[in-house]
Amino acid sequence: MKGKLFVALSFTVVGLATSALAHHGNAGYDMVDMTVKKATIVEFDWTNPHCQIHFDVTDNKGNVTHWTVEAPPPTMLVERGWNHKSVKPGDSVTAYFHAAKNGAPVGILQRFVTVDGTSIWAYPETQSQGQQQQKPPTPPAQ
Repeated sequence: MKGKLFVALSFTVVGLATSALAHHGNAGYDMVDMTVKKATIVEFDWTNPHCQIHFDVTDNKGNVTHWTVEAPPPTMLVERGWNHKSVKPGDSVTAYFHAAKNGAPVGILQRFVTVDGTSIWAYPETQSQGQQQQKPPTPPAQ
């Protein structure tokens, strides 16, 4: 009886570990085309398993869209020169990100460019899928 229980528990643990390693993919995002938006930072969540950055984009008619983009965890961002104050509420940035395919205002951040022209990268230019990212488009005129 103990042997069967051990085998059952072993399979359960392995199954849960495999699910945890799978995490999630980027199939829901347009990983080919880069979305570029002039934005105002609203909130920066310096948290695991991913940092979340919330920003507002105002269109030509004055309509505001609230966006949330995902970035790597703090440990990875620190390696790229980030800290918990890299972007603050009220900061103006140009956001380069991979938007959701379904049109929802969410995405995966590639980088921000600050008003002084400094780029702060969330992910390297080459995507994790091994595809070489094309040069990002020119930011839209405001």
